[in-house]
Amino acid sequence: MASTSSATNTSRADFRAYAIFSAPYSFVVFLFPFYVFELGGDRKEVGVAYALYALAIVLTRPASGGLVDSVGRRRVLAVGGVALAAAMALLGFSTAVLHVYVALFLAGVASSLVNVAVVAYVSDVGGLEDPVLYSKMRVAAALGAVAGGVSIPAAYLLSGVAGYAVAFRALALAFAAASLIALAFLPGETRHLSSRHKWTDMAAAACVIWLSLLLGLALGLYGPQILPHLHLKFSLSPFTAILVYLPAVVAWLYGPRLARPSRRVVAAGAAVMSIALLGMGLSPSPVLFSVFWLLESFGVAAVSTALDQSLARHMAGAYWGRGYGVYQAVNNLGYSMGAAASGYLPDPFIYAVVPLVALLASLSMCKAR
Repeated sequence: MASTSSATNTSRADFRAYAIFSAPYSFVVFLFPFYVFELGGDRKEVGVAYALYALAIVLTRPASGGLVDSVGRRRVLAVGGVALAAAMALLGFSTAVLHVYVALFLAGVASSLVNVAVVAYVSDVGGLEDPVLYSKMRVAAALGAVAGGVSIPAAYLLSGVAGYAVAFRALALAFAAASLIALAFLPGETRHLSSRHKWTDMAAAACVIWLSLLLGLALGLYGPQILPHLHLKFSLSPFTAILVYLPAVVAWLYGPRLARPSRRVVAAGAAVMSIALLGMGLSPSPVLFSVFWLLESFGVAAVSTALDQSLARHMAGAYWGRGYGVYQAVNNLGYSMGAAASGYLPDPFIYAVVPLVALLASLSMCKAR
């Protein structure tokens, strides 16, 4: 199809609820590892917690995709929002590492419901014809995460008064409330629009899914260990370590706009990630680490968005929910395996280059474009 109809006009896309559901991202990524330390855990428990989050996605995302196709995007989004609120509330009342394990597993279930529904919704309203809409989806998530980043200075201020653990729990409860408020901004149902695309190329779709597995494995190997690495190697306080990330925020606001459903974009992004990871592992200072982290984030944003854009082109619209469910589950299977191993590797940044090299090699055999 060369153009969109009024029914699939990308200007109709409504990402308000999705942006709010994305707000806890900054909170969980940047503040959670240090909360685990407060509860008596170490970097191994951090890796296990993130692995459980990814495992929940692996187990539930295909079923979530089936629900998205059978009962609709809006209803699944609503259930996902309630599950996210419950996960944040459980973090808010947690007092042991076991509690946060359960909370992150539930957050993974919520992520399955929300993300499969949103990406199918994007395909419905025009993403198939205009891949830039997937970039807008990623930017909306990034904006939500940036807004959720207000939790970082809030935690700093509250921890000075009541301690870090109390500050973390209070903010978790605030995110639970925000997730419930987001239910008022859910977009309308769009499942009927998917019927316009009836073509499937299973070989090409399988290639995209294989590439997502390798990307997930790479991300899992180093992602959970970035902040503990900064804290332990450079003796940075939790809040100073978080400041090292701030330049990378730019990448998540602009990086998805560089993506296209093209093998060239995937290859360039994976190459950039590999170079950046080597730099992160070898950086002698937090400043240089921050520069390479910015480069890494541009690479991740481009590759992940390009793969999102590619899958819908190779799946019939009636199977978009299930297709993206399997695709995201496989991606998080890779992440879960990497995260579980990450705490045991002497330099996870260097090891993470291996699956990226495999991804680059696989591109020559794939028709994911």
